[in-house]
Amino acid sequence: MTRRSQMEIFIDILKAVADGKQKPTHIMYRANLSWTRLQKQLDFLTKQEMLINTEVDDGTIYKITPKGKEVLEYFKRIEGELYYKKRVLPTQVYVHYR
Repeated sequence: MTRRSQMEIFIDILKAVADGKQKPTHIMYRANLSWTRLQKQLDFLTKQEMLINTEVDDGTIYKITPKGKEVLEYFKRIEGELYYKKRVLPTQVYVHYR
């Protein structure tokens, strides 16, 4: 079992919330976290102004902020650069056999 870094957990949470307003239980399942750990991470991301929380009739919902979107996009660009060759390599290999 591979242990995720703190950064990966933050990114997983931001990805879970990027789809729209989300309830904490939805984020917990999408980010594969325990309830206690999720609460700590949500609190941190809210204090960092990457998420905002709003109280509604049936609980709390979280929404990603422009700053959170910027961080998520930055991570996606880095991820794209790191794994760029993995995506291109199979195409380059099979071109020779056509």
